[in-house]
Amino acid sequence: MDVSGRDRSGGRATRLWRRLYPGRNPLARRGDRLEGRLLVVLLLLSLIALPIAATAGSDTYAARLTDVQREAGLKHKATAELLADAPVTAPAGDVETVKVQARWRLPDGTERVGTLATYRGSAKGTKIPVWLDNSGDLTSPPATKVGAATDGVSVAVSLWFGLVMVFCLIFFTFRAVLARMRAAQWAREWARVERQWSRR
Repeated sequence: MDVSGRDRSGGRATRLWRRLYPGRNPLARRGDRLEGRLLVVLLLLSLIALPIAATAGSDTYAARLTDVQREAGLKHKATAELLADAPVTAPAGDVETVKVQARWRLPDGTERVGTLATYRGSAKGTKIPVWLDNSGDLTSPPATKVGAATDGVSVAVSLWFGLVMVFCLIFFTFRAVLARMRAAQWAREWARVERQWSRR
């Protein structure tokens, strides 16, 4: 086991932590302490943001689940049959689907004819699963529980990640301001020392 490597990594982590959070180190400057306190506050806020993001994700999932239940009674699955061969080349250029005449039956047995999108080169008579609304018109597939869960997780992760990015921006902006203030202070100190040396 590489003990020395582990010691070096542990030493680097310790030095990094002491740099960010100097604690009671007598050599730490006031700016170092402010930086450390800000870091602790932002870390705590990041932890507090976790349940907030989880709640937002849960609310989104519940709302999408309501859509799933509502659309389950508004959309019906059917099978459409192509009435013509789909063109091999698309007029719009490099696209995968083209519009073709097709027919399908409504739940009451009535036949409906219209156009739908299908892959280029599909043969006449090809059966294609479609979704219909209560009027018998083609519509998009209904929302699913998987989609609702995906939306909920996406909202939760995006919200938490966005808040963490804001906290990081605040922290590094504060560090940049401190660095400029320290540089200005060093410049003043060197100017004072140079004046003292020039008098000797």
